[in-house]
Amino acid sequence: MFIDRSALLADNPAQWFAGMAIADLDGDGQFECYVAAQGGRNLVLKWGGDSFFDVGITPLTADRETSMGVAAGDADGDGREELFVSSGEGSPDRLFAWRNGHYIDLLHDRIRQSSQSALALDRFGMGRYGFLVAHEGGPFRYYEVLGGDRIAELGAELGLARIAGGRGLVAAPLSGSKLEIYAANEGISSMLFRAATAGTYQEVAANHGLAASGRGVAVIDANHDGRLDLIVGSQIRLQGAQGMFSAIELDPPSNSRSVVVADFDNDGHEEIFVANQNSESSLYGWRDWNWKRLPCPIEGSLVGAVVGDWDQDGCLELLVTEGERQPGPLRLFHTESNRNHWLRIAPLTAAGAPARGATVRIAAGGREQIRVIDSGSGYLCQNEPVAHFGLGDCSTIDWLEVQWPDGTLRRFPSMPGDRLLSVRWG
Repeated sequence: MFIDRSALLADNPAQWFAGMAIADLDGDGQFECYVAAQGGRNLVLKWGGDSFFDVGITPLTADRETSMGVAAGDADGDGREELFVSSGEGSPDRLFAWRNGHYIDLLHDRIRQSSQSALALDRFGMGRYGFLVAHEGGPFRYYEVLGGDRIAELGAELGLARIAGGRGLVAAPLSGSKLEIYAANEGISSMLFRAATAGTYQEVAANHGLAASGRGVAVIDANHDGRLDLIVGSQIRLQGAQGMFSAIELDPPSNSRSVVVADFDNDGHEEIFVANQNSESSLYGWRDWNWKRLPCPIEGSLVGAVVGDWDQDGCLELLVTEGERQPGPLRLFHTESNRNHWLRIAPLTAAGAPARGATVRIAAGGREQIRVIDSGSGYLCQNEPVAHFGLGDCSTIDWLEVQWPDGTLRRFPSMPGDRLLSVRWG
């Protein structure tokens, strides 16, 4: 299924790479990929029509002690996303914001923790995002940008300040219309944070069969019943009645890192890619009404993985990082060409920023599909803020539905595929 196109990466030094995030960092309306390096040069990769090159945005690409997890989100509601970069080994976390024609760091080196995965969360549904970040051996922290670029750390106040390594974070409306936060933790129980009273959160993972530990997490409707399930490593956690989850092992437990769910071949069924450490990575596809392992030529000690359609041909590309066991270059994979149709939906906030956490549903070819716009972090990474649907041989869809984190719902009738549609809130 995958074709190695790493030669398209014009700026690709061998480094100790970690997480990635896909966002419009230069304000031109196109997505770049921010690549965090552990002790080297961070990259901002831009598609130039025939190759990716590093555009070198200062201070985003300045040398750092260690950069780990990355997440983008519009923290101040101005329509342009901020970029949170977590760090390990006691280095300072960064929150980059665009001010007066350049980026500045709103945290000002004041937060020094061994940080891991990061997540952008619109907890009020107002198009303003805070950042939840996991710290190795310490409590989760939650940062919001207030007036005058003041930073408030609200983890304890909101009930999120649990101690956990945070090996993967996702935000999705698992049990209703409100966003819930799932934290895949390694070595200790995983956590599910559900909105409670007065804007706080309650941890309820054990009540729903989700406390088992793991690394790498993604959201999927794995059995096509319209309910959101979770992938944790190589394990599917299916949601049943009353919100209880049961586990299905795709393979024996592996040294999983990032997990990506995407329809790479546009056949109308998502594939599951598990980036493994120091072994062949795993790829699973829906074949003959069951999940089956597919050939996957991607080996190495992988850390991060993201998908995007940078060349805008309707087929997703997969970008992976290496850098936990040894330094290595980035690797880029395309999918084999076919004649399957597709549709891409980009929900936006009222200010025009990506509406991360929004849910998109379509009906086509006699079945429904569902996607949640990625808030981060399969493990240290955040995918493009676009719902990508493969349509197979269907050239039109029956209907489209977009639901924002505040519950606002917009529904559209039949429309043709093979297009990218932006849908603004309200």
